[in-house]
Amino acid sequence: MTAKAGPFENEEHAPGAEKTGRSFLCLTDHRDLTQWFRASFIGTLFCIVLLTLFGFILVSGHARLLSSQMQLFVSSGMEPLVRPDDPYLTSFIHRLGSALFFGCTLGVLNAMAAMALSLFPWIKGRFSLPDLLVFPVLAGLCAYLGYSAELPALSILFGVLSPVVFFIPWSLVIRRSRPRDIRFGRWIAFAVAASAPFLFLLVLGGSSFGVIRDSMLTRPALKDLSDFYYNHTLLAAHVIKPISALEQKVIAVSDEIEKIGPMPHGSLWVRTPDPCGVSERNLAVSRGELPCNALVIGDDRPANASNRIMEELGRAFDSNERMRQGIGIFFYRGPLVLVPILFMLWFALFLSNLSMKSKIASGVVLLGYLALFYPAWQGVYQRHLLVLHPERIAQYILSEREEMRYLALLTYPDEFTARELMRYSGDVSPRIRLRALYEAGRRGNTQYLDMLEEALSDPQLNVRTRACWALGRTRSERSADLLQQAFLHDPSWYVRGYAYRALGGVRPMAKVITAP
Repeated sequence: MTAKAGPFENEEHAPGAEKTGRSFLCLTDHRDLTQWFRASFIGTLFCIVLLTLFGFILVSGHARLLSSQMQLFVSSGMEPLVRPDDPYLTSFIHRLGSALFFGCTLGVLNAMAAMALSLFPWIKGRFSLPDLLVFPVLAGLCAYLGYSAELPALSILFGVLSPVVFFIPWSLVIRRSRPRDIRFGRWIAFAVAASAPFLFLLVLGGSSFGVIRDSMLTRPALKDLSDFYYNHTLLAAHVIKPISALEQKVIAVSDEIEKIGPMPHGSLWVRTPDPCGVSERNLAVSRGELPCNALVIGDDRPANASNRIMEELGRAFDSNERMRQGIGIFFYRGPLVLVPILFMLWFALFLSNLSMKSKIASGVVLLGYLALFYPAWQGVYQRHLLVLHPERIAQYILSEREEMRYLALLTYPDEFTARELMRYSGDVSPRIRLRALYEAGRRGNTQYLDMLEEALSDPQLNVRTRACWALGRTRSERSADLLQQAFLHDPSWYVRGYAYRALGGVRPMAKVITAP
């Protein structure tokens, strides 16, 4: 009697698989875990490319809108956040860089949903009727997560295509796989060894986006990746932000509305008999129905009484709310953490296969891999040591080791005197300078203004953005002047955005013009 095949044994035929003949529903007569990871990886790359293409269409449209809006700001006598001909708006490469944000978030999210579904046909060796019935559900889920009311038909099309572009290359790779002996127990052992350091840091290391962002500044390659992200994030963010969150916005107002009411910082109100004719608008407001999508004010109160357009009524015109929620699921609901875990499981499979050829080689590779986590482990240990012995804070503050100085500021910022904080703001480490500025802003004391002014010329853009944030919390005429200078002259769009938002709390700027 032949033993029934388990899900990771490749010697026997998979239950339900065809032994003779081959239809497009059949995959393979054996189950190769290595090929499943490889096929899933390739399918994910295709999803990333597809959603990057969709993102490119979106960011290109917003780049054109921004360019025309900034031209309107210039002609209206208001300083624009970005110049109309800025390379980040006009360059194909820069717009493609901004579009990658959608490919690497929504594309990966859709691929992970498809990966979960792919386990069933992979185990069975073929696509069965239940798999085909679930496929439309998967397509609908992908369309829902990336839905944009701005381009509804196109967003649904790209969502529906996501499972298609995943499963076509996935199936081809699975079909071409060769039987391979997988030692399930050995793979599990390597998987635990490969993922344990990461999970340890995740659970016990107190990791957060802020700490991870800070840590990226300590490695040249990761610092360059961080700079690339922040340089391109403003255009991608412009796509998914609600109108109220935009730094600068154009609101076309019907001239029958006499009183506008409070004008939020960065808003340009255009009075016109034809609000729909203002192509640069983010929102049209009128007393009656308009041929375009517009907000109708039905009472006699000022249009933006109690800031109701921005805080309440304008939410109905949040075209990309669903997409923003999908991206939020990727970042904050687990998929982002699962990505490195999947790579670690795949790496563990490589180690398992390598160990069957050479146990020494697999051991050396594993030790080299674990050594990469040593600096992070050491940081976690040093931080827990400080928490257990807070009396050592002075030793950490005066330490020559960058890691210990950073942990002191991260763990017990209130223990720092103003002089120590000023000294740390000039530290050789950019993440220490950033944390020092954060603490100065949290205290909101004008004694740090000289320190913050000097930080505005820091070579690291994250440090300059934190200086702008801190100046916004200081709330003085001098801080307003410094923020104005940063907004006008900083080379980074990202830093100028921070300066402009902070300036709104100190010296808000808004204007009403009449269309010619």
